[in-house]
Amino acid sequence: MTGKNGAGHTRVDIQPINGHEENGLGSGKKNGWLEEEEKEKIKREEEEEKKKKEEEEKKKKKKEEEDKNKLPPVSFYKLFRYSTGLERVIIVVGLLAATLASLGMPGLFILFGEITDAFVDHSLQEMLDTGLANGGIEGNTQLKTLWDGLVKQNPSLTNLTLQEQEEYLRAAFSGEGSSDYFSEVIKFGVGASGIGVALVILGYLFVATLNYTAEAQVFRVRGLFLNRILRQEIGWFDIRQTNDFASRVTEDLNKLQAGIGDQMGLYFFYTFTSLASLIIAFVYSWKLTLVVLAVFPLLGIAGGIMAKLQANLSTEAMDKYAKAGSVAEEVLSGIRTVVAFGGEEKEVERYEKNLLDARMAGLQRGLVTGLGMGSVWLVMYASYALAFWYGTGLILEARRPESESSMDPSTLVVVFFCVLMGAMNMGQSAPFGAAMTTAKAAASTVYDILERKSAIDPASTDGEKPNEVKGTIELREVHFNYPSRPEVKVSEGVNLTVQPGQTVALVGSSGCGKSTCIQLIQRFYDPLDGTVSLDGRDVRELNLGWLRDQIGVVGQEPVLFATTIAENIRYGRQGVSEADIQEAAKEANAHTFIMGLPK
Repeated sequence: MTGKNGAGHTRVDIQPINGHEENGLGSGKKNGWLEEEEKEKIKREEEEEKKKKEEEEKKKKKKEEEDKNKLPPVSFYKLFRYSTGLERVIIVVGLLAATLASLGMPGLFILFGEITDAFVDHSLQEMLDTGLANGGIEGNTQLKTLWDGLVKQNPSLTNLTLQEQEEYLRAAFSGEGSSDYFSEVIKFGVGASGIGVALVILGYLFVATLNYTAEAQVFRVRGLFLNRILRQEIGWFDIRQTNDFASRVTEDLNKLQAGIGDQMGLYFFYTFTSLASLIIAFVYSWKLTLVVLAVFPLLGIAGGIMAKLQANLSTEAMDKYAKAGSVAEEVLSGIRTVVAFGGEEKEVERYEKNLLDARMAGLQRGLVTGLGMGSVWLVMYASYALAFWYGTGLILEARRPESESSMDPSTLVVVFFCVLMGAMNMGQSAPFGAAMTTAKAAASTVYDILERKSAIDPASTDGEKPNEVKGTIELREVHFNYPSRPEVKVSEGVNLTVQPGQTVALVGSSGCGKSTCIQLIQRFYDPLDGTVSLDGRDVRELNLGWLRDQIGVVGQEPVLFATTIAENIRYGRQGVSEADIQEAAKEANAHTFIMGLPK
């Protein structure tokens, strides 16, 4: 009910309607609004999901199309297709230098093993001389340890007398004296210095030579690439994005240069270092090498499991962060609706819930990474312990005078470090191998263009060059469609004759083939059927450069190159003088406004 109070103001009395109180009515309306909001929200989510699926389908189809048109990588030898004979000789020299340099580290380990032998023999000799002279085996802890190790290898040694035990120890552990010790130190110093000097020379040689040949080859390919592109027919450009050519010149050729430059040399260096190290390890002790290598499958399994779990959890975290981002985007795009219904806190809670899910995925990834890395290092250090434990047993067995096997500390050191270096270099060679693989893939697309024969080559010297041109142009039963739209027939049986001096206007709706006729006369394209002739000669029989010299065209949207106006006019015909340029500008009624432009 409404009425007026004594002051003349309108009074509003809210009465219950149909038994419903005010709060109940308001609550019902609000619940209705919320239901509508939820429906709109569900509808938006369904539309977004549908849009997402459509985008994924488009990406999938695009990828399938790219894979279908993707060229196979070129072979390793074809990478150097555009190098000269001298450059190939230099490449061989560079790769040979990289291969020789790969022998440096294994050689250093051999020297290190020999000096280790000298240190051990010298220390054992002093220990035997001092220990046996002062208390014997029972009175010297170190001698006692050595003797116990021998007894474990051969329990029958416990039956020897004390004097026989000492003689057995001398026979097992006596070295060649201190003179050999000092000579080994000198030998190690000279050998290590020589290896260092050789590595400097060989390293410089392979990096410098391979970078030089890569730069020279790519410089040559850049020029050939642009030349070949400019010689392609217009139809070839219609089905390609012109921006691809610029990126291909820069990106693909940079990848090619990286793959045939110093990175190729480094791949050879690390690969042959790994091979040489493993071969030397097997030569020194195949038993110990196999024991150490037996652990590497465990490393591979641990690393593979860790990588797989990391990839899955990273993808999960990214998806959840993306979901949280979509919530924020949805809220901000509909901020008026959110504010109108007082849903700020609710949307914040929804966003934080998605963030918590993403955070948990990130924590799980960190936990897996930590456990995985810990497991990898555990297996690695366990392999070190296994190598030294097993190697020490082999040394003690070989030290027995009656033993026929040969094993000394130098062998243990050489095998251990060679296997370690082989595994490390195998991993380090992977990125450089990937660079070479990328170079082969990049070269396939570039070389495909370089070796493509243009259907309409403007630089070709073939074709007639008539001495006289009258100017009769004729199109007879011309059928044509553009390569980019083969399903659309632009010209179907077109017939047109233009006499010399005749002015002809082609009139029609957009896409009916007016510009196509001009482009066929210029021989930008060849008709699928029918002929285009000049003075009775098929334009395909005429020299293309000569034909286009006879034709002057002013486009609807002319393109100016980044140079002077005079140079842009000069591009219309080669060999013209400055006076010819000015005369052409006057005939086009452009001379006056050109002269009025600021210099």
